[in-house]
Amino acid sequence: MTTLTVLGEPFPDWESELQRAAAADLIAALASTAPRACSTRLLVAKGKPQPRFASPKTHVDALPLAAGMLPVLWQSGAAARPLDGELVHALTPMMPLRSRPADDGTQTSVTVPHTLAWEAPHLLGSSQARLYRSFVRRAVKYADVLVTPTYAVAALLHEYYGDALPVQVIPLAPPTELLRPSDAAERRSALGLPERYAVTTASATEHGRLEWIFTAMRADRSIPHLVIVPGLDPTVADSARKSRAAASKSEQQSASTAATGSSPSAAATAGASSAAVGSASGETTVGERASTTVEETTEPIGPADGGSGTAHAASSWTSVPADLRDRVTVIAPNDLADIGATLSSAELLLQPQSVAGSGYTLLAALAAGVPTLHGGAEAVAELVLDGGTSAETETAFASEFSRLIGDPAELERLSVYAEDRSRTFSWIGTAWSLWELHANL
Repeated sequence: MTTLTVLGEPFPDWESELQRAAAADLIAALASTAPRACSTRLLVAKGKPQPRFASPKTHVDALPLAAGMLPVLWQSGAAARPLDGELVHALTPMMPLRSRPADDGTQTSVTVPHTLAWEAPHLLGSSQARLYRSFVRRAVKYADVLVTPTYAVAALLHEYYGDALPVQVIPLAPPTELLRPSDAAERRSALGLPERYAVTTASATEHGRLEWIFTAMRADRSIPHLVIVPGLDPTVADSARKSRAAASKSEQQSASTAATGSSPSAAATAGASSAAVGSASGETTVGERASTTVEETTEPIGPADGGSGTAHAASSWTSVPADLRDRVTVIAPNDLADIGATLSSAELLLQPQSVAGSGYTLLAALAAGVPTLHGGAEAVAELVLDGGTSAETETAFASEFSRLIGDPAELERLSVYAEDRSRTFSWIGTAWSLWELHANL
């Protein structure tokens, strides 16, 4: 039986929790669309919760390695040997790869979800940006095909690595955990959200352009309350923390290697080759998964009792001008469902940012029929299409924001288009495309 393996451990950036949720949705869709005599497998790191799937065509294997070890060890070609002869896919560039004979039966497809490591490397931090580009270079050299969620990302990869690079555009879909939960009203009440509001994930940085929204609010007092969801965009402050964590982990790995006398390659080979199905661990909170490894320190969301979500909220609140604080709420979401509840009831999603990540927030808003006002970033414009509108300067953004809020009929029209646009993005569609991609390799 042919098995398509999906790596459930993502690249350790600010989107890691979203990517982990997306991997679970993808593997479920792959199982439901699997051709005859095909099955699927999800690989997760040691100690991570193992999703449960109803389909007999999928199972979960637990690596004997913690997630924080993988960014170091998976840069070695030796770590890829246990995957020889398999079909393997990753939703981020972090995949163990090596040179193989053309006829050994191995097929590898690697997703490059965004281009921040080239467009705005300082937002990731120097260590994170270099690591991201390193994994992409390995994918360019060794993977059978690269996958991107948008043509904008594909165009940049061709610009950097040549037009001959095999790239397939396969749209992603919003993680189920990011969609409207059944208890959305209760969650919004617990977060202290008003009845009517616009929502943004923008940060107060050059690329985040949060000031554009503040300018609009000062110019028009009729603009509704603003809700800021922090942690869904990378910030310079986060990058410094990530770089320190990565450096600390690297030092720990070097010390461990010196003490044991074994090489990282040998450790990777031994660890990966002994991968086995682990027992499902108890559910843990986002906060409990924080700050012990490279990957875990990049979790963007945390519980309100002191997790990283609270830290992000406190940082974002300090960027809110004093004259607007009575019109702004910065939330500290406990989990992805809190974000889903917030997004799904907004009148408008504001995305003035000049750069974009994987686009999961946009896709979740579209699925809820929430139109987007964005700053013209190519990947964002490609995803939103007619499910929103754009304004590429601060003045134009303020004017368009005011116009939309003052025209309920236009907002309703865009809401219909947004919901219609969302039908383009589904995990079933992504799964079909991925099976077809591997069938044609």
